[in-house]
Amino acid sequence: MKTTIIQSVRGGSLKLFIILTFFLGACSGTKEANVGRDQGATGTGENQELALQYFLAGSMLDQKGEHAKAVLEYQDALKYKRDPAIYHAISKDYSILGKHDLAIQSATEAVRLEEDNVKYRQALAEIYLHAGNLEGGVKQFEEILKRDSSDRTIQMNLARLYQIHDPSKAVALYEKIIRRFGPEPDALAQVAQIYSNTGELGKAVDVLTQLSEMEPTNLEIKGALAEVYMRRDSVDAGLALYNEIAAARPDNLEVRAAIARAYLLKQDYDRAAAEFESVFTGGDSLSADEQIHFGQVFVASVQEDSAIAPYAETLFLKIRDRFPDDWRPYWVLGALSTSMGKDSAALGFFGKVKELAEWNPDGWIGVASVYYDAENFPEAIRVLEEAKSFVPDEFRVYFLLGISYQRNNQRVEAASALEKAVTINQRDVNTFSALALVYDELGRKTESDSAYERGLALDPTNHLILNNYAYSLAERDIQLERALGMSAEALRQQPENQSYLDTYGWIQYRMGDYQRAMEYVNKAVMLGSTSAVVHEHLGDIYFRLSQRERAMEYWRKALEFDPGNADLTDKIRRGSL
Repeated sequence: MKTTIIQSVRGGSLKLFIILTFFLGACSGTKEANVGRDQGATGTGENQELALQYFLAGSMLDQKGEHAKAVLEYQDALKYKRDPAIYHAISKDYSILGKHDLAIQSATEAVRLEEDNVKYRQALAEIYLHAGNLEGGVKQFEEILKRDSSDRTIQMNLARLYQIHDPSKAVALYEKIIRRFGPEPDALAQVAQIYSNTGELGKAVDVLTQLSEMEPTNLEIKGALAEVYMRRDSVDAGLALYNEIAAARPDNLEVRAAIARAYLLKQDYDRAAAEFESVFTGGDSLSADEQIHFGQVFVASVQEDSAIAPYAETLFLKIRDRFPDDWRPYWVLGALSTSMGKDSAALGFFGKVKELAEWNPDGWIGVASVYYDAENFPEAIRVLEEAKSFVPDEFRVYFLLGISYQRNNQRVEAASALEKAVTINQRDVNTFSALALVYDELGRKTESDSAYERGLALDPTNHLILNNYAYSLAERDIQLERALGMSAEALRQQPENQSYLDTYGWIQYRMGDYQRAMEYVNKAVMLGSTSAVVHEHLGDIYFRLSQRERAMEYWRKALEFDPGNADLTDKIRRGSL
């Protein structure tokens, strides 16, 4: 028997769908007339004849696909004989009509009247599964196996159901099947899939190797084994298998991409690039989708190894030259240029995306992001304001516009843009964090607190919100115990974050523990902080510790970082808080 490709399927509902399609075909078949049997029968021979008459009428309607009318005939048959076959027939029609509760009731009654009838139990199991009741289906298959433990098909079906929620139980049943019926490829394939999905890669290799020996010409099995080798970092073993597959299927781009990826993992960049070249030799027959998909292998590897970026750039320049009117190569080139610090090139590529696809927010976001990262906030704002005309409902445009306005000290405009972002996407924590900060800077404390609370409701451990909210409370000298707890959690996540150290120390200052305050704020300075606020805080703390000369030292240092700060100038002139 030929095995299927081993796949890592995620999500219980998709697994259930795949399993159901494997063995639920019986629900649409015609029904057998067992009404003449006498189990549970009540009534005279004349009643049995009437029951049979109505039953046959129902069967005829079923053959025409008129299932609702068939149910009425079966119900009339039940008036004359409570026969399990009639309940069985009704249950199948109710299932076809999507009336799962009624189907389960009828199928359950059929099983109650003839509890050792495997066909009735299997029908009930299938109805449970159609209704999404996995537990009910499993229970019926288990009952069938108690009565007939030799049915391989039922065992396979039950093992597949176990796979969804109890992989170890599934493996045990598959192994039982293999011991009893021999090393069947289908059972081995499922065991290999389970081991692969659960990360037991060594066991997956063993099973797939056994499968490959049983079916040496099955390239799907070789591919699955190669992929597991790659996940185990056995790159050479995986590469050898991929090369075998490529020799048999030279036009399979997925395999050629896997080979290129293997060479990238080996840091053999020239061989990886050569693989790309060999694929695209005479590549006019390859579509843009195929070439871009292949090239993505290189792009995906850039995050792990920046040395790959120039190779990826060369490949996508070639793809761009072949498809100059396709915006996708330009976007990839823009992202690569950004990663390599080539801002001017990135602007050109992202600009081309805007030109070719004005409807695509990625081009606008790409250009604006380059300007934002370069701290050219006016240009970022200009691009994003223009983008609103082309992508009016794009959340990212308003979020980036809001933080650009904030960095450009245009807080009213920042609040407006971020409020719009929130109306589009009410689940983004970063937007609430940014909006809360802007409200705080505008003196809109109630609205700021509300935005922080909404952000924490979405992510109670978000260190940025915890720190900023804690600092805001400390500045107002309110809820200091809560602020200290929030600040402590933020600092636990990022123990050397200079701003977080300052926040924690400043809360201690507000609570009157100047010695601990000095320890934390001084650590922020020792880590290299160039913040005027942090140095001013340290000066204030030393003043409270009666170390006036050190206080003046840090106040003056703070003024160097913020020479236009009038309040700080007055503090230095007075020599006191």
